[in-house]
Amino acid sequence: MDTDFRSRYTFWTSIVGGFFTWLPTFTTQSQIQRYNAVPTLRESRLTLFFNTCGMILIMLLCSWIGLILFANYYNCDPVTTKTITSSDQLLPLFAIEVLGRYPGLPGLLLAGLTCGSLSTVSSTLNSTAAIITEDFVKYYKPDLSEKQLLIISKTISITSGIVSFALVFVIAEINKTVNISPFSTMLHGTLLGPIFGAFCLGMFFPISNELGTFLGLISSIFLTAFTGLGNIFAGLAGKLPDQRLSLRTDGCTLVNQTGENIYEFEKTLTAFSRFSDWKQMHQQDSFLLKIWSISYVWQPAVGV
Repeated sequence: MDTDFRSRYTFWTSIVGGFFTWLPTFTTQSQIQRYNAVPTLRESRLTLFFNTCGMILIMLLCSWIGLILFANYYNCDPVTTKTITSSDQLLPLFAIEVLGRYPGLPGLLLAGLTCGSLSTVSSTLNSTAAIITEDFVKYYKPDLSEKQLLIISKTISITSGIVSFALVFVIAEINKTVNISPFSTMLHGTLLGPIFGAFCLGMFFPISNELGTFLGLISSIFLTAFTGLGNIFAGLAGKLPDQRLSLRTDGCTLVNQTGENIYEFEKTLTAFSRFSDWKQMHQQDSFLLKIWSISYVWQPAVGV
């Protein structure tokens, strides 16, 4: 029950931080247009209920997969042995090692991941085109016909898709120094946290006006950007606490191309004792560095 906000994964980050991490996703245009696609309010609530149940199941499975990966690689860290270049590649590596002997199964896993990504991207591109067309194009060009608006909307969707594809190469470079999962959650919290805060402001404080909401939104984005960018650059400089669990390489076995054992490591090549004493090591950190050290899971809550 660690209450230190710098601790990356605790009971509180999972329950409270996770609540604020996932709730803003239900206030995006891609989600709201799904609510409007069903005929009644009751059915909208049912979709939210089933979606919540599915998300809980998915997160439990992801946590279980994480435990399996650690149990499988705790005594032979693939990153340390240069088998892979980033911890984000652990799951594909595990899938190849376990399912590689069964033809088609690794490809099926890859196809599932790709399909899931494409479904998310398609709805996001659709919602982006809808927002720009409805809120900006129609506002500044109210005399456009429906056919013209349709062409503009498709153009925006295609352009957004090209930009999204180009960002793949940017993310590939970022992944060389920063793990994608914390980075994406940080970016998610920096942008969606303030938007969710604006929704809450409108629901619980009806007296709020457009100017106050806009100023609050901008202030929140600047605050989350300050903490988020500070976390990234401090991490690149090696100033943040290293909270990774202890890993070893004494269980590694070198093999040649025929699969025959060459030799086994007889002693521990890499043994880290980082997780237990990181608080003591960073006890004298400055106040600003402690702010930047706050777990990325709390970033959406900071935005709200």
